[in-house]
Parts: sequence; structure tokens; C-alpha cells
Amino acid sequence: MASNDDDLDIADRMLLAKPKFLASIGGDSASVSSMPTTVTAIAGGGDKGDDTPIFSKRKMTLRLPKDYSGDLLHLTVCKNWLVCLMAAPQPSSQVTLFRFFLLRTLPPLEISLEKYLAGYKIGKLFLDYTGHHILISLIPKSPGLSADFLYVHGSGNKVRRIEKFKDHEITSVAFNYELGTESTTGPILLGTSKGLIFETELTLEADKPLYRKQVYDLGLGRPKYAITGLEFRHVPHTAGQYIVVATATDCIFTFQGHLRMEERTLQPIFNAYLGGTQSHGYEVAKTDMKYSVLQFYAQPNEKYPAQWGWLCGSGLRHGEVVQSSIKDEKFLLGENLVPLDKDLEQRRHLSYEEKRLNVPRAFVLTEYHVLLMYHDHITGICLLDQSVVYEEYFHEQMGKLLNIFQDPFTGNIYVYTEKMVFNFKVSEEQRNIWKIYLNMGSYEMAEIHAAGNGEHLNAVLLTKAHAAFDQKKYIEAAKIYAETQMPFEEVCLKFIDLKEKRPIITYVKKRMETMPPEADEQLFVLVAWLIDLYLTEINYPGRTPEEKKQWQMEYDEFMLNFSVIKCYRANRTAIQDLITQHADDHNLAQFAIANEDYDEVLQQHIGAEKYLEALHILQKQKNIELYYKYCPTLIEYLPKETIELMMLQGRKLNVQKLIPTITTIDSPLHISEIIKYLEYCIYNLGETYQAIHNFLIRLYAEHQPAKVMKYLENEGQDITLVHYDVNYALLVCMDFNIQVACVFLYSLRKLWPAAVDLALTFDIKLAKETASKPKDEKVKTMLWLKIAYHEIKDTNDVKKALDLLKECELLHIEDLLPFFSDFEKIDDFKEPICQALKEYNHKLQELQHDMEDVSKQAERVQSDLQNIRENCIRIEAHEQCNGCDTFLLVKPFFIFSCGHKFHADCLEKLVIPHLTSDQARRLTMLKQQLENMLTQSVAMADKSNESKYKREKVKQEIEEILAADCVYCGLMIETIDQPFVEDWDQVNVDWE
Repeated sequence: MASNDDDLDIADRMLLAKPKFLASIGGDSASVSSMPTTVTAIAGGGDKGDDTPIFSKRKMTLRLPKDYSGDLLHLTVCKNWLVCLMAAPQPSSQVTLFRFFLLRTLPPLEISLEKYLAGYKIGKLFLDYTGHHILISLIPKSPGLSADFLYVHGSGNKVRRIEKFKDHEITSVAFNYELGTESTTGPILLGTSKGLIFETELTLEADKPLYRKQVYDLGLGRPKYAITGLEFRHVPHTAGQYIVVATATDCIFTFQGHLRMEERTLQPIFNAYLGGTQSHGYEVAKTDMKYSVLQFYAQPNEKYPAQWGWLCGSGLRHGEVVQSSIKDEKFLLGENLVPLDKDLEQRRHLSYEEKRLNVPRAFVLTEYHVLLMYHDHITGICLLDQSVVYEEYFHEQMGKLLNIFQDPFTGNIYVYTEKMVFNFKVSEEQRNIWKIYLNMGSYEMAEIHAAGNGEHLNAVLLTKAHAAFDQKKYIEAAKIYAETQMPFEEVCLKFIDLKEKRPIITYVKKRMETMPPEADEQLFVLVAWLIDLYLTEINYPGRTPEEKKQWQMEYDEFMLNFSVIKCYRANRTAIQDLITQHADDHNLAQFAIANEDYDEVLQQHIGAEKYLEALHILQKQKNIELYYKYCPTLIEYLPKETIELMMLQGRKLNVQKLIPTITTIDSPLHISEIIKYLEYCIYNLGETYQAIHNFLIRLYAEHQPAKVMKYLENEGQDITLVHYDVNYALLVCMDFNIQVACVFLYSLRKLWPAAVDLALTFDIKLAKETASKPKDEKVKTMLWLKIAYHEIKDTNDVKKALDLLKECELLHIEDLLPFFSDFEKIDDFKEPICQALKEYNHKLQELQHDMEDVSKQAERVQSDLQNIRENCIRIEAHEQCNGCDTFLLVKPFFIFSCGHKFHADCLEKLVIPHLTSDQARRLTMLKQQLENMLTQSVAMADKSNESKYKREKVKQEIEEILAADCVYCGLMIETIDQPFVEDWDQVNVDWE
């Protein structure tokens, strides 16, 4: 079955295919097309201006056996599976079930039901969501029989009588959309003519036990209370929440509950209602009809419905179905009612059958419309305004209208009579919805549905704007007018006379936002007008400070708009003249800032002595050059604030450019702030420029001398790493008489005598510390002699002399004696002289002992050498190599003092793995060199002593590498801690 114009009609495809079995119901297609029909359809007004009706029907041709003829009794379609029951012509009472798949030209499934219908007539036909499970309700025609129930699976031709429901007339079925498959229906609900709701499950396997469970009773004590509609669905986006809707002739019942589908039972939904802890949504509709119809509408391929409709005596009630978690009983939303016959009340005298002709017997919901089926025609009504959009009468030649229904899977609509089947096509049913919402005053919904058509959307917005303007909602109206195509001048005239200027400002701003980028001239006009309006409102006489502040904030925000910035930068002079006319100094300065003309702004502020404002402007702008230009001036008036701002800039500022200007400032307050900034540059930013360090030393020496030594010590005692000029620092410290710093700097320059001489003038302790610094003992001795001379000369203080001897080990008593006068008594030096003599005697004894030890060691060495010369090792003829276990004497060999013996080549094989990479390369090079020398000697017959000497020297070096130590007693013991295997991954690969 096709659902759009691009697809072939079912009937057309059947004719093209020319299958083996082909017949039409109630005549051929030529006879049908010649039948008179009356169609009334309201055409489009669609986006493309076409007049295609919203609803149109097309006849379908069923692929019946060639010789078969009969009338339709029941028909239903689900998931493109069509199932129908057809009765053979009288007097035959044979009823046949046919099952078609509409998307393929295959012969239908054909099952005769004659033997099951003896004494029965067919009540209703049900088809599940998958299109495979067929249920047939049977009603007894004669007394003594009870209602029956048949089940047919679409994959076979067997009919099963469901004995467990033998006494119950099934009037409605709620299939399981969650657990239903092609082989089983899953737990489903069955409604009966007595108001009972049963739960059961039907499967393909006939031998599987069937259960029947009554879950609820809607009969309320009445013997006839047929359930006319029953639906069961899972609420999306919830954890196991389900809803059940059941309808009777004049009542609709709603249930909700939570299920765990793995338990495969629906009873928990009704448990709370059975226990009385919860009451279902029970609503009554006054009616004198003996039937009602329940329908849900869902989007194609969606299981959960979006809308619901109930055809009852009071009319067609419809609304939306809750799409998320349900917190109360009300999950069928909306109280909308479509009255079915407005004159019905005036015709109460009519019989039931006469009244029935004036009300619909079935209906189908679409997204915005409902198709109502009467006894002889179908009417399409818009659900929003109840206007008739389609009406078509079916004449007697077509047969009696039986039903209209919708495929819940595809959304396709079908109508069938006794002789024909029709498929209804829905074409752009939303085309006029925008206009309906507009007439209803629902502008938001009208905008949504008109969004795809500019003309329609403009009409909606104009109507909405006019309504807001009439209600004096001027600002809202201005915003909407800006989105319409109404002429700019016409809209401005509507607002220009208003005392309140905010609406016209709002409108112009919105229009400006919609202007194309290339409309520079129009944009300039709008920007200039808005600036004039804003400045007028800001400077309007009588404004309160709060009102003025509010207007100023709006103006500032407007001036920050990108398109506005682009416009006034391109027309700077004109905009500046406009602001000047309003004599608004503040906004004039702001305009200059907006144009990034900070130089001019700073000049104005400093000229007006507004130094703090100038500092704020300087902070906001990003041009670093302006800092070099104005910071010296601002430091003079705002030293603390300016220095803080300079420190905020960090490395962005080059302090070298600021030095020439800040060196001229000499007040104490300014000097303190400048020192703080220089310290920040040196200690935080790591500034290494020498002039900066020299300047800081000068400021320290002159204003904060206590910090000089701290700075010098921080710089360190390596003259190659300090950042200041040592000579300059020394001169400055000498000028300001900072003696400790001078001593430090003398020491830094290795001018040790000058440093000690200066230290001796004010601090003997510092002099001693300085004299201890040199590493050269001669210099150190000379410096300590200076100290000794300073301490002893002219004082003859023996105690000081003795203390100096203890403090410096390099000084001896004989070094200090010349500093004493000739008349000094020797008794005073008796003790140190004796001590010195003892030390000399001790040193002499140590030297003599060392000489004796050396002589004895030399004698032992000579004895060992003599023993080695006389030592020999005896080798027997049967001795074997410890490496290869062959006779040792057959090849050149090595023998070690430990007793191990190796052939030369065996030893080389054992030693090479233990050599370092350098030793291995050296050994290879020596062997190659020896081979070359031998080859050259043989070729040239060179038997000179010099060549022999060279070969012996190479051999000796080779032997030193190979025979440096025994392999077993030396090399292997030294490598005992190394693993036997270096690469375990490779070992694993080899083993595999």
C-alpha cells in the first residue's frame, strides 16, 4: 500500500503485475470508476499554492482467487497485513478468511470458517500489532448456544477454538505492544460484553497451556455493560509505568500502574483499584446510543499514542495523551468536544435507528483532523475549529459502508464497504493549521505552523503585532513589528508620537539587527538616530538619577554592539559631532574610548587634573606605549596607585624605558614606591638589566642603607653572576660610607688586602672572616699577618698573639715574634715555643717512620719479584684444556697460577662475552692489525727486529685483554650477580 503520490497505488500495482489470482469485490474497476459520487473537499492553500484536497480516497483491488465472489463482512489492517472475512453469496453461508501482505503480489492465505460458524454470526475481528495473531469473536444466532472465540495464526491455516472463553462474548482486545511477537501475543487484555476484563496469552504452539485470569470488572452489577474499547500502553521514558483505557457505552475508565514485564502478567495494574486504595478515572457521558468507539492516534512507527478520541453520545471527545511520567490519574488530557449533530436535541421524537443515521458509527484520528464515518458518507473535521474540510458520500453501487480504521503501524487509513476497499491519502493536512490558530488568537502555535512559509509567517506576526499595539503593549508590539515585512516608515509613524520613546528605540534596534552587512548607509542612519534618541533620554530634564542610570546602561550596551562599533568607527567625525551637540562630556569621553583614542582621552583627563580617571583609562586600554608616556606624570600625583598598576602589567612593561623618567623623582614617598617597583622587577620578574640593579643600589645606599647588604648577599659571591656593576656599587657604598658593603665588594673583586685593611678599621671579627676566605694559603697567611700586626704592634699583647695562633693554623710563633719589641722577655713565649718544638719533633718522627715503612715495602717487592722468576709450573703430556676437554699441548695455550689451563682460542671464546663493548672493539681491532702485519711480513719477507717488536707488542696487548684474569676464578665470579638470561621475551618466543 502506497502512502504518497510517488508510490504506485495498490490497485495499479496489482494490474501491472497480472497475478494468477485476480478479482475485484463487487465488480471490475471500470464499473466502479463510472459510478456517480459526491465529493466535497476544502482544498489546500498550501505553500505552493496547489488546490490538492487534504483527504482523497483510492480504490484498492484485493488479489482474491479468480473464481471467488462474495461480500466483505469484516476487514482490518496492521503493519501492512490485511485480514478480511468474506461471505459467499446466498444461499451459501460459507465465510472465508483471507490474509494479504499489501507490499507484495503474493497469493493470500485462505481459510474456510464454515464448520466453526454453525449457529453463530461473527461479532468482531481483531488483528495484533505484528499482523500475525487473528482473533474472531462469535455471537450465537439461536438460543442454547453461548458465545465463542476463535484464534488463527497468520503463518498457518489452522483455526483454534479458545474454550476458556466459551461463555464470554469478546468485544474488545488490548494487544501487548512490548512483548508481542510473531509467535506469541504476550499478555493481552480481553474485554467482554458483560464488562469483564480478562488477561490471557495466545501463542503459535497449540499444545501450550492457555490461561484465563479475570483482572477487573466494569459491569458495576449491570448484566449488559459491554466494553467497547480497550487500550494498553507503556508510558515512554518511565521505568515500567503502564496505562489502560477502557470504554463502555457511556463511560470511560482509566488505570495506571507499574509492571515488571519479566513477570509476564498485567494484574498489578489493577491491584490497587481492586483493594480500594486507588480509584480509576471514571467519567460518564450522557447518551442514548448503544455503542461508543475509542481510538488512539500515534505517529507512524511509534507505539505510544499522542492523541485520544472517544466517540460517545455527547459527541467526539478528544485530547492529548501524557508523554512522560504520570503523577496522578489524569493522563488523558483535554476536554475538547466535537458535537456530532447539533439538531439532535430537536429530534427526540425520532426512533433510535433514525437518530443513528445522523451520528457517526466510527472514526479515525489524524494529527489535526478526524474522519467520521456515517451510514452513507465520510466527513473530515478539523479538531481545532471543528470546520468541515472533507465530505464524500458513498452510493448504493459501492455497497453499504461498514467501517473506517487506521493501520497503527503505518498510519494508513482504510474504509471498506460490502463490495470495495478504499485507501485514504492525507496530503499536507497541516497547511491551514497556522490560519486556524491565528483566528483562535493562539499566535505562538500559529508561528510554529507558519514557520516554513514567509508569507504566512508575516501575516501571523502582523496580526500579533497589531493586537499587542491595540492592547497598548507597545514594546512587545515593537519587537514583533521588527520581524514583519511592514514598511519601516509606516511602523515608525505608529510609535513616533508616543511620549515614551522606548518602543521606537526597541523597534529601530531590532530592525538594525536584521539589516544585511552591506547596507552601510542605512545602518549609519539607524545608528545615528538611536544615539540621538538615547542621549535625549539620558539628558532629558527631570530625570531621576536612577532613571538616568538605567538609560545610560542601555546606551552603553548598545554602543558595544559589533555592528554599531563598525558603523561609528567608519563615521567617527559625524557621530562625535552628534554627541558634542548634546554637551555630554561623559559619553563623549566614552566614545573616544570606544574608538580606542586613549591618547586623547588621557590628555583630556590629565589636563583637567582628573588623575584617578586617567589612571583607570590607562588600565583599561592595551597600548603599552601609553604607559611609558603617562606613568611618569601619574607617579608624581598618584605614586602608590600608579606603581600598583605598573606591577599589574608585569612583563608587558619594559622597565628600561621607564628608568630615565623615574630617576628624576626624589621625594621620600615617591622613592619608597619606586624602590618597591624595582624590587618587584628584580625579585618577581627576574630583571637582569644592569642599570636597574645599579639604580636600586643607589636608592638603597641613599635612602635604605640597611638593605644594601641583603641585596648584595642575594646576588651571591660569584662576580661573574652578579647583575650590578661592582665598581659602581663600590663607589656608591664608599660615597655613602657603607663600610660592610665595601668590604664585601673588595672581597668580591679579590682585593683581599684592601678588604682586610678596611675591616680592621671598624670590625676585627669581619677582618678575620675576610682573611679566612682566600683559598691560597700564602695570601691567607699574609692577611692573617696583617691582622696580627694590627693586634700586636705597639701593644706587645702576648695573649692576643696566642689567640691568633689558635684561630689560624697557618700562623706560627716564629711569624709573630718580629712584631714584638726587642725588649720583650722570652719567658712569655716559653710555652708556645716549646709547643712548636714538640710539634716539629713529632713531625720528624712521623717522617722517619714513613721512610722505614717505604724501605721495608721495597725489600718485600724485590723478594716477590725474585720468587716469581724462580717459579715454574710442570705440565704433563695428558693435561687437558679446561674449556674443550682436549689435549692441551696440541695448540697454543695459557696457564694461570690458579691451575686452570685453556687453549688460546678456547680462552678467547670464554672471555669475549664478559668483555665490555670498548674492550671487544679493541680486541677485534688488534687481531685485525696483527693479521695485517703477518700478511705484510710474509709478502715482503720482512724479518727485521723492528717488525718483530711491533708484532710482539700487539700480541702482548691482546694477551693482556684475554689473559688478564682466569675466566673461572676471576671473570665469572665478578659477574655472579648478573642474570643468566637478559631477554626473557626472546626466550619465551624461542621456547614456543
